[in-house]
Amino acid sequence: MSVPSYDQFIEPTLRFLAAHPEGATAGEVHEAAAVTLGLSEAQRQETIASGHATYKKRSGWAHDRHKRAGYSSSAKRGYWQLTDTGRAFSQAKPAP
Repeated sequence: MSVPSYDQFIEPTLRFLAAHPEGATAGEVHEAAAVTLGLSEAQRQETIASGHATYKKRSGWAHDRHKRAGYSSSAKRGYWQLTDTGRAFSQAKPAP
């Protein structure tokens, strides 16, 4: 089975960041999304042409969509945090 598409990472990444208002490292978010989505070890080992883990790239793309929507930010490299708008959205919509 292949790694889910990036849009399936949107909800788990948002919920993890909402549960961590102080923010989290990208690696922590990647792993939490992988666990939430139930990725197998084989799926975690899948890579794109550049050699990067597919699931990490897709989690990153999901975060990019959060940033474009104004829901999250990267205060420093590799550290993600919800904005006030993102926190309000996650509270207003507690379920997918």
